[in-house]
Amino acid sequence: MGQFYFLVASLPTVSYESRDAIEPDAFLDIARRHLTDGELETLERASIAPAPAESVGHRIIDDWNRFERGLRNALVRVRATQRRVDVAVHLRIDDAGDDASDAPGVSDIAREANAHETPLGGEDALNHARWRFLDELETGHFFDLDRLIVYYLKLQILARRRHFNRAEGEQRYQTITEGIMNDYYQESSGEQSE
Repeated sequence: MGQFYFLVASLPTVSYESRDAIEPDAFLDIARRHLTDGELETLERASIAPAPAESVGHRIIDDWNRFERGLRNALVRVRATQRRVDVAVHLRIDDAGDDASDAPGVSDIAREANAHETPLGGEDALNHARWRFLDELETGHFFDLDRLIVYYLKLQILARRRHFNRAEGEQRYQTITEGIMNDYYQESSGEQSE
């Protein structure tokens, strides 16, 4: 427990509103000095990226992966219904056939995020829900590997949030829209000239 106590006590507190949190890779560099190879390997398997369908073998990571898979599958269900697309093609299902979309609250979270006026607002709603879930996972863990795993996942969420920039997003949207319109007009004028 000694190595966990020192490491956890030395970490800056983070909140969802933190703008200056350390980068996830910098955290791993710090952790590398305090953890065993096995502990570090477990920590590095924690990711906010799409979760693998199989168990990692660590309860906190597996609970996170199931929640994230369920949330993404609930989003698929909401969006597929709106677009009249086959849901089954896009679901991520584990080896036992579980799509995890029955995880508590994920359907409500997906509907709320999808109802936002902007994609950024929807993403923010999803990230708030992810943060709350991580807070629940952290309960009762003070100076252990589970606490470090939750901290690492939170740092990943904050790093992802830092990449969202309204001006850049609007510029990218404009570029994509112009490209689509140019393709449409080229196809339309090509069909008329034949």
